[in-house]
Amino acid sequence: MDVTQQRARELTDELVQHIYETLFGETNITPSEVVKGGSLGQGTAVDGEFDLDLIIITRDITLDQIMPDSKNDPSFKYWLEKLKKYLLKTLPSACKIIDVTKNAVMFYYSGKTKGTGEIKVDMLISPYVQNLWELYNFLEHLKEEHQSRFSVCTSKWQVEFISDQPNEVKDLIRKTKMWRNNIWKEPRTRPKSYLISLLVIKAFEIAKESGSTSAKDVTAKLQQIIGDHTRLNILWSRNYTEGGIGITFSIPPHCLRSPRLLDPANPFNNVYSSGTSASHHTSEVDSKWHEMAHHIATLDLREANGTKV
Repeated sequence: MDVTQQRARELTDELVQHIYETLFGETNITPSEVVKGGSLGQGTAVDGEFDLDLIIITRDITLDQIMPDSKNDPSFKYWLEKLKKYLLKTLPSACKIIDVTKNAVMFYYSGKTKGTGEIKVDMLISPYVQNLWELYNFLEHLKEEHQSRFSVCTSKWQVEFISDQPNEVKDLIRKTKMWRNNIWKEPRTRPKSYLISLLVIKAFEIAKESGSTSAKDVTAKLQQIIGDHTRLNILWSRNYTEGGIGITFSIPPHCLRSPRLLDPANPFNNVYSSGTSASHHTSEVDSKWHEMAHHIATLDLREANGTKV
């Protein structure tokens, strides 16, 4: 049976409380904060498809500890294996492990209490970062291929950016995700939800500047953005600016050239590439965007499911 939105929220709150109460005693990992991300955490969940990212932020791991080297690469594997064992020990009947990737423990959670349905959870772990400036200055000195592993450290600010959007925008994001799900039936082939969210936010902002945020006009702006994707040049000044922060930070060279859709929480993350389901090879990324451009004419945000009748 499909889980309801209310049940999904109950499962989320129950799991977060369990982590705060038991994680240290079982793993010696102290959660400074547990950030709720994914569609459930950001308020953009689509009925019947509830996903949750739980990011455990802890002072027990430092940025230097997850630097790539021969001893601890892949960087988070040791910590993720600890989290997997913790889940299996403390929630043996409520958790069904799917996989442990290089970034997350993936599992289904059905809850400790009686109820129907389950939610899909990606559990991640991140060093505590006092502020984004500290992280940016750290990333600035890394090789480009090593910067992406620290994206999890910006999860808190990514979630805040989406969560702070007006309800009208969140509704348009949900409809666009329903359209996406209808086009790409297999989840692994879909453009990622974060990419979809950022594109809708920008389309809404452009439409607002033009004087109308009707579903029809936002649809047209989104179609225009995706149709002209090879010249995409999007960034937000919420956490950084093109000119840099103070005297210590500037956007890295590989993120200065178009096409680019810079993560509002992380200027080292070009979501134009990382937000597709393709690898970071240019040809595969381009192919995914051409695929999106091919289908975008079927989008209509006036419809309940985002798809033109």
